[in-house]
Amino acid sequence: KKNNIQKEAAWTLSNITAGTSAQIQAVIDAELLPYMIDVLQRGDYKTQKEAVWAITNFTSGGDPKKIKNLSDLNALPPLVAMLGVQDPKTVTIALDGCHNILNNAFKLSEEEGNSVAIAFEECGGVDIVEKLQNHENERIYCRSVEIIDKFYKGDEEDEAVEQPTVSNGKFEFAAPSTNPNANFQF
Repeated sequence: KKNNIQKEAAWTLSNITAGTSAQIQAVIDAELLPYMIDVLQRGDYKTQKEAVWAITNFTSGGDPKKIKNLSDLNALPPLVAMLGVQDPKTVTIALDGCHNILNNAFKLSEEEGNSVAIAFEECGGVDIVEKLQNHENERIYCRSVEIIDKFYKGDEEDEAVEQPTVSNGKFEFAAPSTNPNANFQF
């Protein structure tokens, strides 16, 4: 029964955080962010799914300073942990939340952005997102590629690898040139 109450409370918070800026501020003022993060980390799976929605909704409607509160309260590790669940919808929502936290940190300053990017990497986020680039779900694949390209582009050693394109729901890779003299002019 306790788990059901927590799930319903997290669901209610997800609806509130999907609201206006004033509603998001009310969640902050009521000091509910630590609760959301706690149930994301320690709740049962159904409650965690609702908490992912609540946090991602918060990151979609809050301003960068408010969203920074989430990383200050250490929301990234439990949010990153939700990237490893089996449900593609939950993974997609968690990816959106991670993207929004990173994006808004960089809106504040490069220093803030780098700090959050390092925190994301230290809790295993980059490793998981790199693996998700091989996911069969197109939205998960695209969001994963976007996170790596946008926030970790300089970290790749081999940037000459061409990315696949998506056509009719299928990935297409350009074939390497079979002409050994293609890059030379005589």
